[in-house]
This record gives sequence, C-alpha cells and structure tokens, in this order.
Amino acid sequence: MFGWLRARRRRRWLADPFPLVWEETLRRQVKQAERMPAELMAKWRQRIQVFVRETSWEACRDLNVTDELRVVIAAYATLLVLGFEDEWLGRVRHVLVHPTPYQGRRARIGADGVDYSHGDWMQQLEDDIEDEHLGETWIEGGTVIIVWSEVPTAEHIVPPGTNVVLHEFGHVLHELLSGWFPTARTERGESWLEAFQNEYGRQVRDADRGRRSLLDDYAAESPEEFFCVATECFWERPGRMQSQSPTLFSLLKQCFRGDPTNWMT
Repeated sequence: MFGWLRARRRRRWLADPFPLVWEETLRRQVKQAERMPAELMAKWRQRIQVFVRETSWEACRDLNVTDELRVVIAAYATLLVLGFEDEWLGRVRHVLVHPTPYQGRRARIGADGVDYSHGDWMQQLEDDIEDEHLGETWIEGGTVIIVWSEVPTAEHIVPPGTNVVLHEFGHVLHELLSGWFPTARTERGESWLEAFQNEYGRQVRDADRGRRSLLDDYAAESPEEFFCVATECFWERPGRMQSQSPTLFSLLKQCFRGDPTNWMT
C-alpha cells in the first residue's frame, strides 16, 4: 500500500515542469550538467525533483537551507543512480547540512547499554572530541550528513576529484549493491568483487610505500572507503581515471551502468 502511495505521489510531482530556477542552478553549479545528453538529462531532472521533495532537509548551526542547496546536493546524489531504472534513493529520508566541517564526540557506552556521551551533566573532555567531519552516512536511520562548504560549486573550491556528496551517497549505493557485488562478473567473465579487491590491494600497497596515486590516501582505509573515494574520482575526473586506472574505471563503469567520459571533458 505504501509503495503505491509513494509512486502516486512521485507521479504527481513529475507532472510539474522542472522549475526554471532549478535548471539555472543545475547549469551554473554542477559541471556534470554541461554536456549531459538530453535523454539522460531528462531522467536526471526527474530524479532531482523527487529527491528534493521526498527528503527531509535539516540545517545545522544556523545554516539557511535554500532551494539552490537542495538542488545541488540532490543532483550529485542522484547522479549515482542515473544508470538504474527504478532506483530513486528512497531509503535516504533525511539530509542534514552543516555550513563548515564539524566535530563529533565518541560514543561512551555504559554497561547498561546507554550512550553516556551526551547530556549537559557530563563534562566533555578534550580527548572525547573526534576529528573534523566532512560528512557521515547512517544507512539504518536513512540519514546522510553533508558539509556544504565541501560540496563543489561555482563558489566552493575543493581539492580536484573530491566531492563529499558523491562520497557519502557512495556509501548508500555500496549498501544497495551489497547483493550484486559477490555475483557480478567483469566484461572478461572474472569475478567483479575479486577484481575490485585486487585494485584495493594495489591502493593499500601504494599508500604503505608512500607512492602517490590518483586517489586520496583515505581510499586505503577499507574496501568500502576505497569504493567511495573511487566513486568521487569516477564522476569528477573520469578521463583521468580512465587513463591512469583503466581497470578500476571499467569496474566502476559496470557498477554505475554508465560512462561519464562520453559526455564530460
């Protein structure tokens, strides 16, 4: 029943034309929109329309959540599922947006299972503070946290090949594809997961030896983080990845069911 209601609500939203001001935001702020083919662009607009309206948006630390912010984040998030016919990122229900990097606190779980890291009664010690966060993903709660200053736009300068929205929603896609990874085969008929793990192993070895690579060193943290960092590069610097890491590029092209080098310079 709820699936039917959701589908009807989406049809109602999609009956409205894509707002002109949203189109202007997309063209001005998201470089992937510059040369995207018309058919794919139409599908992207639909994904954006639904995601913006279906998601709960919450501002943190006095940030003003504008339509421009929603459209930019929704555009990058839904970019990951353009190759999927029926994936609308419906499991993400909440997006929290911080203006700048934020610090979290480590959970302190007592013997009774209660998290004692919160509450005014507890003295917050300096060593309880974690490193600065640029974003987080909580699949179970359907929540993604994004730092707006780290989202590439015409006004935000971020390191080449990085995109916090692509990274955090990469975690969402990683979960969505958890059943696909073990059974998928590469174009050569090999195990997709084994080929991906080989690429991850190469990244770890390069990091251990201090070798520079196309991806940030954080990619060596775990296979999942490797997937998310590689996701950023795949959509932000596809030509560079294709030339420098052709095997990884081919694996991600198969995963995302699309090739941005066909329409990005």
